[in-house]
Amino acid sequence: MTATSDAVTVVESYARRARFARAEATAVRRPRLLRGLLRTGPHVVEVPCGTGHFLTEYARAGATVTLVDACPEMLAAAVEHAVNAGVPAERTVPAVAYLHELEFLSEVELVVAPNAALNQLARQSSLTDMLTALRQALRPGVEVLAQVACAQPGGGVDSATFYDVARQHRVWFPDRWFDPAHAGGAVLRRRRQHRDDDRLRIEFDYVDPAGHSLYVTTVELALFSAQQLRDTFTAAGFVHVRFLPGQGGLSEVLATTDPGVQR
Repeated sequence: MTATSDAVTVVESYARRARFARAEATAVRRPRLLRGLLRTGPHVVEVPCGTGHFLTEYARAGATVTLVDACPEMLAAAVEHAVNAGVPAERTVPAVAYLHELEFLSEVELVVAPNAALNQLARQSSLTDMLTALRQALRPGVEVLAQVACAQPGGGVDSATFYDVARQHRVWFPDRWFDPAHAGGAVLRRRRQHRDDDRLRIEFDYVDPAGHSLYVTTVELALFSAQQLRDTFTAAGFVHVRFLPGQGGLSEVLATTDPGVQR
C-alpha cells in the first residue's frame, strides 16, 4: 500500500505548519486511560506523532518512545521535544513513515494515536485499511489507544482544541494565543470551523504580533460514531474494543491486537 496523493499533500502542508505545531500540542488533553497504561513503563509508539503530544507522561513512566510521522519536519521537532521533556536520547526512536506503511514494530507494547489523528487520516484513506495495516505491524497482545472526535447521540460532537460545537461556524475567531518565541513568530491562531454532517472542515490562520498572516491551512476530518469505531477496529482484527465517550473532550478507543493471531 502506498501513500495517496491526498496524504502526500497533507504531509507537505504539515512541513510548513511544524514551526507552530509544538506550541499547539501543549494544549491537547492527556487521554484519561493513558496513565494506567503507562504504569509498567512500556515501549510506546505515538503515531502520527506530529511534534509529540504526551512526551512528559512517557518520560515520567520511564518508557521507551518510538515517534512515527510521515513529515520529517514534524518528526525532527518531536525528537527535540522528547529530549526537552526528559525522554533520554537512547530511549527515543524516530521513524519517518505513513501509518499504513509501518514496518513491523517488534518491541512495541502500546500504541497511541493522538488528537483525532485517525479522523484526519480517514479523510485520505480507508480507516479499516489503515487499522489493518497497523495491526499487521504489531505483535499479538499490544494495546492501541486512540483519541477520536465522535458524533454524539442528539447531534453533538466531541469538543477539542481544534473544534467547539458551541462556537460560531463559518466565521473567523481567535482561538489560541502563543509566545511567538515558541511558535514560529506567531502570537495568535485564528480559526474558522464548519461541519457538514459527518465531516469537519477547520481552517487555521497564524498571525504575527503586527497582525500579519504568516500561514493559512485547512484540516478536514471524518466524524465517527462509537459503533462505527467498534465495528472498524473489529473488522481490522482487533479484540477487546472498549469505548470511553468524551466528557468535555475527545472520546477514547482502547483495543488489543488478537493474542491468538501470530504475524
